[in-house]
Amino acid sequence: MAATSKSTRTRANAKPVMDDLSDRAAALRKELAELGEALAGAGALQAGVAREAAETRVSELLESGEHLVSEMSRQLGRTEKQVSQAVRDKPLQALGVAVAAGFLAAIIMRR
Repeated sequence: MAATSKSTRTRANAKPVMDDLSDRAAALRKELAELGEALAGAGALQAGVAREAAETRVSELLESGEHLVSEMSRQLGRTEKQVSQAVRDKPLQALGVAVAAGFLAAIIMRR
């Protein structure tokens, strides 16, 4: 039963992380779309300069995104280890928390 609690907590901790990553990915897509629109409106002479600026910005955004994913992955790993240790240290408390979370989820989903 402790394994169920661990997986429930891990998924619960992973959901905000994944939601955050999804939000940031959507923001990156929006910025890239805005850059594309800016390029479309640029004149012939400015197109080369704008393209270089856009490529630089895109590479910066990609690097930032990769760094963010890496950091979130490390954070998720640390959190999983902490949850596992807490479940091992206090299995009855972890079971109680899992039961309470299931009860609350059932109440919320029922409405």
